[in-house]
Amino acid sequence: SGEYNIGNMANSLTLGCDCLGEIRYFDGHSVDSLGNPWTIENAICMHEEDDSILWKHFDFREATTETRRSRKLVISFIATVANYEYAFYWHLFLDGSIEFLVKATGILSTAGQKPGEKSPYGQSLNNDGLYAPIHQHMFNVRMDFELDGVKNAVYEVDMEIPRENPTHTAFMAVDRLLETEKAAIRKTDSGKHRFWKIVNHESRNIVDEPVAYRLIPTDGIQLAAGDESYVSKRAQFARNNLWVTAYDRTERFAAGEFPNQSTGADDGLHIWTEKDRNIVDEDLVVWYTFGMHHVVRLEDWPVMPRQNIGFMLEPHGFFNQNPTLNLPTETRGANGGHCSTGNEQ
Repeated sequence: SGEYNIGNMANSLTLGCDCLGEIRYFDGHSVDSLGNPWTIENAICMHEEDDSILWKHFDFREATTETRRSRKLVISFIATVANYEYAFYWHLFLDGSIEFLVKATGILSTAGQKPGEKSPYGQSLNNDGLYAPIHQHMFNVRMDFELDGVKNAVYEVDMEIPRENPTHTAFMAVDRLLETEKAAIRKTDSGKHRFWKIVNHESRNIVDEPVAYRLIPTDGIQLAAGDESYVSKRAQFARNNLWVTAYDRTERFAAGEFPNQSTGADDGLHIWTEKDRNIVDEDLVVWYTFGMHHVVRLEDWPVMPRQNIGFMLEPHGFFNQNPTLNLPTETRGANGGHCSTGNEQ
């Protein structure tokens, strides 16, 4: 998508179809191939949505319940890239959490084969010779963190079972500081419940720990191509999930400034991190690679139902307590009553 300038492929969004509710639209302004300005009307949509419960507790001793509902601010745009639609959603939650989702839909890219034949590399869509190959959708998000200030650091956090473990039931979270750019080239590990924590050592919370946000790496896949393949050489960012670089305003795109002209030999994350710059208490950029292995289904034809991929950013000691304790109680419970008071059986 980066080869084609995905922003210029944004749709003009339609109320009632692409967005529902109380909507605020924003136009997108760009330039064409000759540098002439042009506008995509209603390119970005912003609205609020209900998001189920945010927190709840039932006190069985007093038979009372406290419940607060969550809402999220949704900021989205949708781009058509040839046969596919990619819908990009930022969700901002009341507790400070941030979710990024890519919703993939559209039309499969298909090919022909002999009638009745089946391929291990794709899904037959009928018995007349139509199939769709297995493929990947890979994304990289560049996040220029300034967490409570400019100087930040990144820790990798793994769940580990300690050697001294008499009951064989103890486990703990172990932090490892990523000190240089090369040390911060990392892959996901769901077996260790791995996440990464961006901290500010100069800003402390109530228990004298650095304030932090954690990157929860869902959908952390890597490129399914050998290192000697042309696509892997050009898109080396997709060989790993986490990259951390010292801020440089010229380092803007994971695959380099001109991906459609690149051979992968002189630009991109794998080149910049060869400098192995210090990333402890510095102005940092965090890059996260994620995606989906699209093992095609019959249900994806002729139009693919939406598939969600993405990641979460959550406060981790950034606040001293639950920041949503002061939310008002709901007044739209059953029979017009309150959701959060009363004697409930």
